[in-house]
Amino acid sequence: MNKKGLTITYIVKAFPLNYDEGYGNVSIAKKVHRGSGETYLFTSRQALRYSLVNWLVEHKFWEFATLSSKEGVIQYDPRSLEREFPPEADLFGYMITGGRGRQAKTRSAVAKLTHLISLEPWYGDQELLTNKNFADRLGKEGPDMANIETGYGYYKYTLSVDLDKVGEDSNFSHSLPVEERIKRVCDLIEATKFLYRDIRGRREDLKPMFVIGGVYHIKSPFFHNAVGLNPKGSKFSINWEAIKQVLDVKYKFNNEEIMVKNLTSIGIQKGEFLDNLPDDLQIEKSPYEALEEIKGKVKNAFMGE
Repeated sequence: MNKKGLTITYIVKAFPLNYDEGYGNVSIAKKVHRGSGETYLFTSRQALRYSLVNWLVEHKFWEFATLSSKEGVIQYDPRSLEREFPPEADLFGYMITGGRGRQAKTRSAVAKLTHLISLEPWYGDQELLTNKNFADRLGKEGPDMANIETGYGYYKYTLSVDLDKVGEDSNFSHSLPVEERIKRVCDLIEATKFLYRDIRGRREDLKPMFVIGGVYHIKSPFFHNAVGLNPKGSKFSINWEAIKQVLDVKYKFNNEEIMVKNLTSIGIQKGEFLDNLPDDLQIEKSPYEALEEIKGKVKNAFMGE
């Protein structure tokens, strides 16, 4: 396999998707603070993985792996892993404890996710919640109240997959057929096309507004730190200057110079962002079409093309 590294960076739009431990009647959204003084909301990679796997199981692409708590910890059932190699254990890895005095068996994730990080600063918005309907029905004065941190904006995240490690596991002696390896990676990409996350009574739409990525000879999340937005009035423009710098990068493989641009697919939702494309960069694909094109590149990589 010459092309081993799949990477795709996404832009989505949503309300907060992940919360920390609150205090009193206040629910605290996950956030990070920068040295500039700005605050950004984020959703952990664990929460993103949870939503991806649940989507794949709910829509009959995958089945949950069998779990066990016999060794005093909840984990994949080692006896089940000896018989079969479920997709979530294959792509997202595991650590199987063997009991006292026995070495644990570990597998690093071959499908890696970044946190879902906001592309816009958070300004401290809050939402007041009450159970007024219940209070009225009981004839009670003064409903119970709570506050929840909120906001609405764009987020980005990156999915990277080590294609050469999919379907291979030395701990339990698994080596899957090429067709199954292709299916598992393409299933994961399919989930990102229609992803949502259920959180606090909301179903947040995480279908992509913008995607950029491809399959490369080297492993790198090429575009994660290049993707950004610039506010212009009531809309945003994509920071194409930073993206174009990455697209124009060349790397060497087998004494040949490879330009990142030539292996990259880009898709954008019409009307979502201001049209400020560079003159030498034309994008006609939607995010869904770009992801379908990337799935084709995954198949070609496994087939040695």
